[in-house]
Amino acid sequence: MDISLYQLVSLVIILLFSIILSIQDIKKMSVSIYLQWASIYSALICHLIFAPSQMWIYIISSLILGTLYFTIRKITKNKLGPADVWFGFFQGLFLIPKMIPVCLGAQVILALCLVNKKIGKKAFPFIPFMSFGLILGFILQLFL
Repeated sequence: MDISLYQLVSLVIILLFSIILSIQDIKKMSVSIYLQWASIYSALICHLIFAPSQMWIYIISSLILGTLYFTIRKITKNKLGPADVWFGFFQGLFLIPKMIPVCLGAQVILALCLVNKKIGKKAFPFIPFMSFGLILGFILQLFL
């Protein structure tokens, strides 16, 4: 499998922001909104430079995931943080719509396996799980 420059740059952006935002979420249980915006702008610029004609599909995916996390946030009375919603928009900017269920499934399964049931009502950082889902979904997307 040959990886194009576009795919390589996309993967670097994903890894860079996933690592930074995950570490920040684990340490502080909050994430800088400026880093969130930088991640989204970086993704959009990457698409504009390398594949402007395909950009619309990623914007649709971004809107789907962002809206999904926003809805979950409202249903759970803000138990999902605003950073998770923003990261959802970031996730969508790299996934085609058919990879969204793969991403969601991977992050939920990992979260269920790693988070102790006793945590229940305690807050825990969710961006690391979201990062895992994004990375797995993106890599699988490269092969399909």
